Amino acid sequence: MITYIATDSNKSMFGNLIPFLIGFALLAAGGLSFALHAMYVGHHYTFGTTREVPWGLLVTPYFFFACMATGLCIISSLGQVFQIEAFKSLVPRTVFLAVVTMATGLMCIMLELENPWRVGLYSMLSPAPSSNIWWKTTIYSFFLMFMVFNFLSLVLHKEKQARIFATIALVMVLMGILNMNSDMSLLGTRGFWSENYMPIYFVTVSTLTGCATLLFFGWLSKINGGQQESEERRVTNKAVSRLFMILLFGLLYFSGVKVLGGFFPQATQNPEAMFLLVKGNLSLNFWVAEVGLAVLFPLVIILGMKGKNEVWQAIAGLSCLVGCFVLYYHLVIAGQLIPHYYQYHVVGLPEYYPYSPSLHEIMVSVGSVFFFLAAFVAGEMIFKKISFK
Repeated sequence: MITYIATDSNKSMFGNLIPFLIGFALLAAGGLSFALHAMYVGHHYTFGTTREVPWGLLVTPYFFFACMATGLCIISSLGQVFQIEAFKSLVPRTVFLAVVTMATGLMCIMLELENPWRVGLYSMLSPAPSSNIWWKTTIYSFFLMFMVFNFLSLVLHKEKQARIFATIALVMVLMGILNMNSDMSLLGTRGFWSENYMPIYFVTVSTLTGCATLLFFGWLSKINGGQQESEERRVTNKAVSRLFMILLFGLLYFSGVKVLGGFFPQATQNPEAMFLLVKGNLSLNFWVAEVGLAVLFPLVIILGMKGKNEVWQAIAGLSCLVGCFVLYYHLVIAGQLIPHYYQYHVVGLPEYYPYSPSLHEIMVSVGSVFFFLAAFVAGEMIFKKISFK
């Protein structure tokens, strides 16, 4: 049985959520309006991308939110598909968060395109089965549709039907995430994404960000009166915390592999990009955010608190989310900065291609984050009115 305990909205720490919803929505609209201006003026005037570096900052929130949705889907499947008792109470909230995160990710990648309206039109009128990007867009679009059907089935208390939709969505999203590196490696066939561990790496980071999202936003929901303190909640929170800790050790291992590649070129297929990441211009971000915020700081908190302090768990989750956003930025950008045919020592070729995010890219990325926050607040308002018992 999928359970969810609705509570009295008068116990909310923040009171009326409508001002938060309006505020986040206005901030999202302000940030996303830069995308409309970019489409009107032209991306070549407003974005920092070039022919040499065709993917910029806006691809980062797409990967971030899409992978977060994948992780949330995997966690919800533990309770809904595999019927693990400790995760069952998480199902409604996790499914809803998976829907809004995937919607946010797809919105980001569409706004990165100069003509986003062509995506839906030509993906149906002229499909390209030989294109990795076409498959990824199609898979994620169907994943979003099935997750919406899953959530609606939960609202209508049709658990068997919801489980069928959840199973289909899980299979589709795993197909997408296990082939994520094949999309990224299309850019000039750079080798930064060609390591054999990348499929497992993406699954690990995706599930980790899903756990971090539940720890942080679950705590926000609790202090807002959205969830009652109960033995069931304590068991669920402890299960998520343990899974989070295991995945942190997994990401620590992969971070060690990157460090090894940065210091010992013979240990990696992409020595130039790894050197840039670990010892070059991106090294400060790598050590502070990707290693410190994403792995070490949360791991110290989780091990120190032993899953007993939800406030510190929420801080660990937020720290991990911030660090993982930088991690995805490095995945998108680092390999592109290595010049084509660098191994041939072409005269006049720069050591690294330049790239810095433009104001429009930054504002659209910020707008997408506030769009997600507005959707989360809207979800809290929905969960106060609906019982999933």
